[in-house]
Amino acid sequence: MWAKVFGAMLIVSATVLWSNAEIAKLRGRVRQLEDFRLALRLLAAEVGYTATPLPRALEQVACRMETEAVQSFFLSVARRLQGAAAADDAGAAWLETVRHLQNRLQLTAKDWTVLSRTAAGLGGLGREDQLKQLGAAETQLAAHATAAAAQAAGGEKMWRYLGVLTGMAVVILLL
Repeated sequence: MWAKVFGAMLIVSATVLWSNAEIAKLRGRVRQLEDFRLALRLLAAEVGYTATPLPRALEQVACRMETEAVQSFFLSVARRLQGAAAADDAGAAWLETVRHLQNRLQLTAKDWTVLSRTAAGLGGLGREDQLKQLGAAETQLAAHATAAAAQAAGGEKMWRYLGVLTGMAVVILLL
């Protein structure tokens, strides 16, 4: 009898942990989008107002980020640019980093599309054009972050119920 109760508690606990992991993914996407927005604003400030060289600006942005994944993104782009002189290298380094880190972040394909478009002209356009490009990407990420926050708010309740009810359904089926 006690073995069945203990087994049932383990099953329900496992499905609740699974649902909590899904909730963490939803929240993680919102946080990462907000961090990328902040990073793009900081990069725009570095490029536009202090005229910092791009590799150094990327490093400074990375140092200010709290999320390790976003920080590693900007550090990776900066490392790939070290010693590169051609403007095409900045966009290529950005895109290479996007491809390399896509699986480590909670972002969707649409989010990555916006970040990939940011590479166009990065380091190759004039200062004003780069600022416009970064601003446009930040605006698009803001819309994605708003949608992700709404999805996370609605999805959190659903995942909580789904975790408990799935566990209970499995327990009932096994009894």
